[in-house]
Amino acid sequence: MSVKRTTIGRRLACAVGASALILSGAGFAAPALAQTEPSANVAAANYGNIDFTKQGRIIINKHLHQEDGSSAVGDPATGDYKGTPTEGLNGVTFKIYKIKNIDLSKQEGWEAVNKYNIPADPTKDDNLKEVDTVTTANGGKATTKDLSVAAYVVYETDAPADVIDRASPFVVTLPYPDTTANDDRLGERTNTWLYDVNVFPKNGKTKLNKTVEMQNTYGLNVGSEVHFPVTAVIPKVAEDKVFKYFQVIDPMDPRFDQESLGVESVTLNGKALESDDYTVAGDGSRVIVSLTSQGLGKLKNAAGQELKVVFKGKLKSLDNGKPEEFGRILNQAYVYSDTESNPGQSTPPSTPPIWPVTTPPDTPPVTTTPPGGTPLVKQFWGDLRILKVDKGDGKTGLEGAKFKIYPATKPYPENGTCGPEYDKNAPVQVNGTGNGNDLVVTSDKNGNVHFEGLFVSDDQNDPGKSAAQRCYVLVETEAPTGFVTPKDGTVFPVAVKIGQTATTTYDAKVENVKRDTPDLPLTGGKGVLFLMIAGGLLLLVAVGAGFVFVRRINE
Repeated sequence: MSVKRTTIGRRLACAVGASALILSGAGFAAPALAQTEPSANVAAANYGNIDFTKQGRIIINKHLHQEDGSSAVGDPATGDYKGTPTEGLNGVTFKIYKIKNIDLSKQEGWEAVNKYNIPADPTKDDNLKEVDTVTTANGGKATTKDLSVAAYVVYETDAPADVIDRASPFVVTLPYPDTTANDDRLGERTNTWLYDVNVFPKNGKTKLNKTVEMQNTYGLNVGSEVHFPVTAVIPKVAEDKVFKYFQVIDPMDPRFDQESLGVESVTLNGKALESDDYTVAGDGSRVIVSLTSQGLGKLKNAAGQELKVVFKGKLKSLDNGKPEEFGRILNQAYVYSDTESNPGQSTPPSTPPIWPVTTPPDTPPVTTTPPGGTPLVKQFWGDLRILKVDKGDGKTGLEGAKFKIYPATKPYPENGTCGPEYDKNAPVQVNGTGNGNDLVVTSDKNGNVHFEGLFVSDDQNDPGKSAAQRCYVLVETEAPTGFVTPKDGTVFPVAVKIGQTATTTYDAKVENVKRDTPDLPLTGGKGVLFLMIAGGLLLLVAVGAGFVFVRRINE
């Protein structure tokens, strides 16, 4: 059988191919799992000949690379450190394979350990048998089950996506000869056989963060852009390795317009990367930023610097078909990266996440960062329903009233009561700010006025971090035909709350009165009385004239 192999060091006189890994002085993390101090009788039994009836364990201590040139040397006997280790890594999976064709009961077997070439793919080597799988936890610790005396190969097979620079496979013998000759950095050793052996493989890790920019910069209504900055602190990688790939992926909420999704900027340590340093691709609602070979080269010497990608998209709707999620926009980004010793053609993972981890809106926010992901960022939006009615009866809806809406001067008042103050020159605009197209909503035949989406708050920025409502000011700019438009200064403070207002309820009611008109010709009332009085007078005059006429005749 033809098997691709990688040669390991041969410095162990006592035939343990992984002592350099077990005792390496750069790149450890977190307190190790110390073994219980053996009794005198047990300790004595670890001298002399190997006990082939005894079993042992491999204790993995998984850590980040040491930073700033510091050193922390792990003790294979106790798991303690000489020096201060860095962070331990949880969620890293290892498979342990027994080397079937090496017999440690014979001198030739120990010699074979020193000459052993580790197969690149253990599943294609008939001389390797998988005996255990372990995953680190509790600060990067993992312990195998009890294993028989033999030589084993340990492969790192899986890790969170933000863990890079994965450990190369290594050989461990059970038992392990704890001698000064194997590594002199720990001083005098016990010169015993270790049946429980601590090992210290190393990794780099990308530190991630995500936030959302102040929404009033881009617009306060649906159709506005939302900007999500993602930062990744570039990890330190081994001297003999380079980045194989580095991707920043943002699975945007499907309520964003897919055609609008993209990237505003990509910077390294505050300086814009060149267009040839990265590519931007879309996959449905996912936006994928991949560094090119030119960009990866810049990362090699950028340990500790921030790679910042600002994702953007236009929010087209607040409704995703789930009433409890209306107006609640959750966002989380991921980084996929790895390193290699021999640069060449490489393919990033084909299955990055399709959708971010979500939390029901009425439960406490996420307090831990999922493996490979940034903290979850939340934006909150709501709608506003107004009823326009005739003041005559206070309930008949009026069609044709036009309204604008303005951000209140105090969007989050301490007493919770919205005030009428606003900037007359800053109405909410269609699809964001700066386009000069003010948002105007007209009442329908039933008097309904519906602002479909207005920004409330987010969980990142003050003032108003995670506020349940935001204040706006409603201004009627044109009354329905035949009704009076309120005079300048007649405004209506309103509170927009997170979520959707039921179609049968309203956030406010606005009344209109009918217009005045010129006096109509009178056909009754005082006019009739005047005619009656005038007629009466004429009648009296006529009667008086009659009496005078008759009197004169009689005379």
